Amino acid sequence: MKFFYFLLLIATLGFAQFDIMGYDTHSEEVLKTFDVEPEFLNNEYFVDVKNSFLSDARQDYLLQKFKSGYEFIPTLKEMFLKEGIPQEFLYLAMIESGFSLTAKSSKRAIGMWQFMPKTAKSLGLEINAQIDERKDPIKSTKAAITYLKQLKESFGKWYLAAIAYNCGDGRLRRAISEAGSDSLSVLLDPEIKYIPLESRMYIRKILSVSLMFRNVDTLKTNNYDYFLNRGANSLLTSIEVPPATPLSKIAAQVGLSLKELKYYNPQFKRNIAPTYAKSYSVYVPYQFLARYKSEVQTKEKLQVKSYLVHRVGKGETIHSIAKRYGVPSKRITQYNAIQNANSLSINQEIIIPLEKDKA
Repeated sequence: MKFFYFLLLIATLGFAQFDIMGYDTHSEEVLKTFDVEPEFLNNEYFVDVKNSFLSDARQDYLLQKFKSGYEFIPTLKEMFLKEGIPQEFLYLAMIESGFSLTAKSSKRAIGMWQFMPKTAKSLGLEINAQIDERKDPIKSTKAAITYLKQLKESFGKWYLAAIAYNCGDGRLRRAISEAGSDSLSVLLDPEIKYIPLESRMYIRKILSVSLMFRNVDTLKTNNYDYFLNRGANSLLTSIEVPPATPLSKIAAQVGLSLKELKYYNPQFKRNIAPTYAKSYSVYVPYQFLARYKSEVQTKEKLQVKSYLVHRVGKGETIHSIAKRYGVPSKRITQYNAIQNANSLSINQEIIIPLEKDKA
């Protein structure tokens, strides 16, 4: 009798292990996308991370994040498709920021793609008193694509590009040199720790999430199977506007509130387009483009506004600045998106609108 129970126990454990460790064609395709050997699905530590990371609560959270990123995801997919970037790198943005354009880390990384200031500027993104293009949904994604392609060209494999995106190419090069291999299983060794823990977890999470979104049963069980058919046609379009154009006027012409317009354009630090550019792109959903075209055809087009750039001096206040230029204090705070009029800083740039109509 004991022998029978012993055989039953072995059989049960064998089936349990097969269920955990086994993989299917879809899973293999995901790993091939990242240039990872299918056998990695049986890596003990990867399985542990995947099973613990993808709890029911976490899966629901990730599905909700994907759903909340609806306005931007098709645009990202279209951009990735045109540049030959694996669609699974969408989940890099999910892991980095939850698709939030305004996400900010404790290390000063900002935006959907979590760029540090130095990296962002090296990729051509502007960061100044008027704008932070790390929050720009299109320009930041173009920068992420450029960076990922550079890393792929440098390291030769997509999973290495993903790791380097997190820990930096210099750190990864040292790890590969120390390990004498660029094998994922070797680099993720938890005992020798060739790369930082954060980076080891990072690539495991991206692979885990990619596998989850390829799992038809998981999506159907949670009523998210429509994700499988979500296209790659952008839902956003851009409108070119002159410098110093009030965002409130653009919002009115397209039929959005200022708050809604800024949701799609969190890169603007002020409530006006940058003053230094000949023109600037403002993003709106496609369904509002027809109204905008109708508005500019039947009414006066957006014109370049008269403005001055004032640098705050010692002891100056919004009231004193407004009095100096003969412009209402409220209009100055509206243009510059100033929340607290009593917290100006010396040398802070203030845009002074000189036109007579309201912002």
